[in-house]
Amino acid sequence: MPRIPFPEILATLALTLCGTSAAQAAVQTHTVTNYLTHCGGCHGIEGISGRTFIPVLRDQVGIFTCSAEGRAYLARVPGISMSLIRDDQELADVLNFVLFQLGGKSTPAGTARYSASEVHALRAHPISTTDLLSLRAEVLSRAQASCPH
Repeated sequence: MPRIPFPEILATLALTLCGTSAAQAAVQTHTVTNYLTHCGGCHGIEGISGRTFIPVLRDQVGIFTCSAEGRAYLARVPGISMSLIRDDQELADVLNFVLFQLGGKSTPAGTARYSASEVHALRAHPISTTDLLSLRAEVLSRAQASCPH
């Protein structure tokens, strides 16, 4: 997996901001700040976590969206459902950043963006298993089987 340096995230953000309104630019900047502040410490600022039980997001996380179960899992996983980002739209924006920026080619074409109402409904039912790693592997396996090849 090629490593994409952090400055590229900033460059991508800068290019994305070109041609957007000041309000859109502020939302996108806030979204990246939310990711870096609330997710980047564990998942890595580039979406590449260390060699731990924390999953790598870069070019991998999009596979979950190949199934409804996997899509729901992403918003129900404890780090998301119980996130300190309490505003559902802000959390939806972070999930969309993760899927469409960090997820790269792993996110299938035509994947729907998360909405605030979808995030609100899903995070109301956080995953409560004591074996999150096994559940993640099972959900990911089923999602991979559903992915277009």
